[in-house]
Amino acid sequence: MNLYDIIVSSASAALLLQDPQKGSMPPGHNGSYHDLETPVRNTAHWLITFLKAYDISGKQSFLDAAHKAADYLSSSDARPMDATFWHRKNPEKDTCNGLMGQAWTIEALTIAAEALDRPELLTLSEQVFLLHPHNSKTGLWQSVSVDGTYLDFDYTFNHQLWFAAAGGLLAKHALADDINLSVQCFLDHLDSNFRVHSSGLIRHIVSFQLFPTRRRVEKAASKVWKIRNIKKLSKRNKYLEQKEIGYHSFNLYAFSLLRRAYPTHSFWKNKQFLSSLDYVRSEDYSKHVRASKYGYPYNPPGFEIPFVLETFFADEESYDLRSQWVSEQLSQCYDFDSNLMTNNTADKHTHAARIYEATRLSDLALNLQEKTLSGVA
Repeated sequence: MNLYDIIVSSASAALLLQDPQKGSMPPGHNGSYHDLETPVRNTAHWLITFLKAYDISGKQSFLDAAHKAADYLSSSDARPMDATFWHRKNPEKDTCNGLMGQAWTIEALTIAAEALDRPELLTLSEQVFLLHPHNSKTGLWQSVSVDGTYLDFDYTFNHQLWFAAAGGLLAKHALADDINLSVQCFLDHLDSNFRVHSSGLIRHIVSFQLFPTRRRVEKAASKVWKIRNIKKLSKRNKYLEQKEIGYHSFNLYAFSLLRRAYPTHSFWKNKQFLSSLDYVRSEDYSKHVRASKYGYPYNPPGFEIPFVLETFFADEESYDLRSQWVSEQLSQCYDFDSNLMTNNTADKHTHAARIYEATRLSDLALNLQEKTLSGVA
């Protein structure tokens, strides 16, 4: 069986899950975070998968489903106050899911605009992207609430990175050069914003070097870790490391999107970044990502690492390794009865939708085995 067979089978199963009137897909709760979500995130993910399934098979049902999903993301249900997209229902957190929720939606709409020949989707994506204030001194963006209220900077590094990656996709088509300039600015500032551990593991929070005072550091940390005293951060090293390991491939996937959009930027020679690439090919990473609840059960490294390998190590020797990663992801999490990626995960609807990350890969021959990932709900 090949990867593209899986993508088409999964998209076929998902057709039955789509709301026939609204075009939306079933919402999840953001994995182990258990934040009740709207259908926006998963609909964006499935929109990309429907388009890939149509590209592979030519079946009209996938094209129709993609149009319906795009209609939903353009509707007032998804953007009820004509500002940012409504992603999260948790009253204790922002409703936009920081920059990350907006990045996922802009990513899908940008791809759909070209594939479906619907330029109004680009206009919408551009409008929402430009709502977010960009600071040229730091290269970072602020979050914006669903009602248009300006929030603080998003201090989670992968959120900033993915928003930049979505901007890179959009900049190829957008009329406003401001988008391209802000993404270039983000890349220019990565030498100071981006940090890794000695192993090459990417740190989860934007570099503290940006903040000139201890008070600002504590404020940034408390927003991400919900703590009042930064000294407590050291007591959470085990949790932090597990989280960073689970998000390492997610970060590198976004870096791969940026690499393809800006292939000549000087950052790609950054020593810390090169060490982050080396880390994913180490036995230490393979071992620890298996144990992280933010790995296979949530962020799918089995799709993300092959995309990184295709982008940065495009050679014949990487084919077998890419196939192994994809096979492992599917063997751990793919339900061969339902044809959805719903096994061994805390959030079946969200994890099933994340098969979209495999749509950027070239087709691969797979060696699939049904497995149980111990210790995962």
